[in-house]
Amino acid sequence: MTREHSTDVLEIQVELSEQLFSDEIRGMEELQAKIQGELQAVLNISARLTFVEPKSLPRSEGKAQHVIDKRAL
Repeated sequence: MTREHSTDVLEIQVELSEQLFSDEIRGMEELQAKIQGELQAVLNISARLTFVEPKSLPRSEGKAQHVIDKRAL
């Protein structure tokens, strides 16, 4: 979570499985739009979505930190 020009911005990193991760940009853009649309419909929030390579996000041991709030309130 960040703040840009007095607006909160939710940034989500999505780690794709090896089956879904590809070099085909059009397919990745369509998947990104679908996920963003679902988030908007279900949670009524917009989010900046970024795909990352399989197994690139750090794994946690014990209690996971799911939200990183970078806002300076």
